[in-house]
Amino acid sequence: MPFSALYEVLEHTWFFGPDWCDVWRSLDVLFSTASILNLCVISLDRYWAITDPITYPMRMTRLRSMLLIAAVWVCSSAISFPAIAWWRAVRTEPIPEYKCPFTEHLGYLIFSSTISFYLPLFVMVFTYYRIYRAAVAQTKSLRLGTKQVLLGAGELELTLRIHRGGTGKVSTSDTRNLYASQEDEPLTALQNNGLARMASTRIGPQNKNFSLSRKLAKFAKEKKAAKTLGIVMGVFIVCWLPFFVVNLLSGFCLQCIWHEEIVLAIVTWLGWINSSMNPVIYACWSRDFRR
Repeated sequence: MPFSALYEVLEHTWFFGPDWCDVWRSLDVLFSTASILNLCVISLDRYWAITDPITYPMRMTRLRSMLLIAAVWVCSSAISFPAIAWWRAVRTEPIPEYKCPFTEHLGYLIFSSTISFYLPLFVMVFTYYRIYRAAVAQTKSLRLGTKQVLLGAGELELTLRIHRGGTGKVSTSDTRNLYASQEDEPLTALQNNGLARMASTRIGPQNKNFSLSRKLAKFAKEKKAAKTLGIVMGVFIVCWLPFFVVNLLSGFCLQCIWHEEIVLAIVTWLGWINSSMNPVIYACWSRDFRR
């Protein structure tokens, strides 16, 4: 960003040579793509946490989360440095002195835009729609005092009866009553007599990973995180969509863009601004981030 700011202030005059020009352009693609793909992975993580809260702690291990983060950076690197190196190797015209152009190869622009934005955008819209549907269903279930949970691969369904105290909150003692009383039949198996015993074994209080008290108490936090994600995603679309529309349009018809240098500068900085807005959004909506 400092080099870009200097490039704009000096009216697109580049004083740092062609080698650093290529490195700078590659880093621009790398960091922008990584920023967007990280938001995409966060949306997937929230989707898994909301839609499958029982098995989520076992599925999202430290190793799996590290692999997801590594995949983001490997993918981002694959479409930045190799692409710029390829463009530098195949171009025939010399770079004008004191200029730092970016490739206008249509195939690369389509490929990079798809990987960097349009595919993550599709994933984020899909996952947040499913998160919203799941959050509405879970909120309705909690308000009615029952909650349906799928076990395993989704073939078994439990109906959990939530005992509420006078404050309307699920207490620890009330949650223990889910297991203590057979008369209440809190874990009701639909057309399956052996399910209650298996459920008690799989999600009993002795196993903290499947403690219902923790899962039900944690759901409100997950829902708030999903709401934060929705705001982040909305700001993300507003900030990045103009850039990638202009980016593709420049490959098809650069002359069609009115004052293309000014427009490209505005949409580029609008995309970068997104990275500075995300910490503010998280801090405003997340108590953990504020702390």
